[in-house]
Amino acid sequence: MSEANGAGSQHARTIISELEQFLHDLKCDDGLSDNTITSYRCDLRTAGLALSQELSAITTADIQQFLARRQEQPGTTNRRIASLGRFFRWALERGYVTHNPVEQIDGRLPTEHRPQPITNEAELRALDQAIAAAPQPYRLIFTMLREIGIRTDEVLNLNVGDVILEPGREMLLVQDSKSGSKRMIVLTPDAMPRSLRGLRVWVRDMEDAAPETPLFRSSRGTRVSYDTLHRRWVAVCKAARLIDIVDGREQPRYTLHHLRHTAAAELIAFYPEQVVRRILGHRDPRSTRRYSELVRSRAHTAERPVSLQVPSRREAM
Repeated sequence: MSEANGAGSQHARTIISELEQFLHDLKCDDGLSDNTITSYRCDLRTAGLALSQELSAITTADIQQFLARRQEQPGTTNRRIASLGRFFRWALERGYVTHNPVEQIDGRLPTEHRPQPITNEAELRALDQAIAAAPQPYRLIFTMLREIGIRTDEVLNLNVGDVILEPGREMLLVQDSKSGSKRMIVLTPDAMPRSLRGLRVWVRDMEDAAPETPLFRSSRGTRVSYDTLHRRWVAVCKAARLIDIVDGREQPRYTLHHLRHTAAAELIAFYPEQVVRRILGHRDPRSTRRYSELVRSRAHTAERPVSLQVPSRREAM
């Protein structure tokens, strides 16, 4: 414990600064698989970008606020709680903190996952227009969430080397934020035209970057954080006039996760369930099937969404 308080500690210890040492110790002591270690890394890197203060300064309230802001499914929230709890137990054993702030946080009870796509066509058009007017790199990030339906963490964790744009072989190598494994997502010009065009331009401008360089960086040169992306999302919703007043405070009518639901509902109308399941990274096929059931229930009035039609060159990014 003297190391934490004495002269041996010359720098502020944060989740990010201690992450790799924690993972090394975890693998050596418990013999965990590479996939499990990768899952811990994804969870803790996401938390570390939001909770960047010194470990000893992170409170239970800070972690609860971080979890609440993300508005994720109970299973994802519970996994993040478990990852943070394990990390802070390790930090406590090494004397970096005096208590574990995660001990007072209870997990969330699982609820049935129900698709919540944006169904109001006027609001969807306004949102698409606001996304198209957003500054880069946020315009491309929101476009990918909107068209491809991958998770927010998965987009933010992409590196330059994860994007393959060879003609006829365009794809993303996505680090699954839930399982920790990588999956391949084929990019198609019919369903993902803006994402594909935007990535071509973006990667071309980064042609000298190393493969491990973050694909999306902030103005400071660091990987774009969830908090920064959320602030930009609020600005997009304001531009689209999709802000509600809740308890006297402004609140976006839709969350980033609504973009995933919307993309999934549109993709399932034109691709087999198995294909959409791979794109979305669903481990349970029932999660994908719910979108099929939603589309079938509206089949008598459903028409091809304007947002999935291939835009003209003038509309392109």
